[in-house]
Amino acid sequence: MQRENRRCAQWTVGRLFSRGGRLHLVLETDSASGLAKVSCRVDDRTQVITLPITEVVEHLGNSNTIKLDGLSSEETVKRVIKRNDLWFFKAREGEYGPFADQQTAERALKHHILSAQEEGRTGREAQAASG
Repeated sequence: MQRENRRCAQWTVGRLFSRGGRLHLVLETDSASGLAKVSCRVDDRTQVITLPITEVVEHLGNSNTIKLDGLSSEETVKRVIKRNDLWFFKAREGEYGPFADQQTAERALKHHILSAQEEGRTGREAQAASG
């Protein structure tokens, strides 16, 4: 049962569902606690809410199966790289770093993703605004 919960939790990351007329993105899950962090926009502001994984799975079952990279998805994790004993992460805007260790690079990448969501811009829009 625990393995099934872990697999179910991993499957939900990066998936979209509709709830209350709003689009929600599953950012990360914790199979031990049974909770998921979910991002949505309310009044032009991004909010991160916590929902039971069981509720998220129910909503996903009733919604489209669009999938984007979440904070803990396999594709997001692949964006953190090690080069010459230093850590970096890749984004649409370019490469960020160096960071002293993998955990610091992962935290910086998560912050980068959440900041882009908070600003309501895609990576390409953020690049255009900065350059």
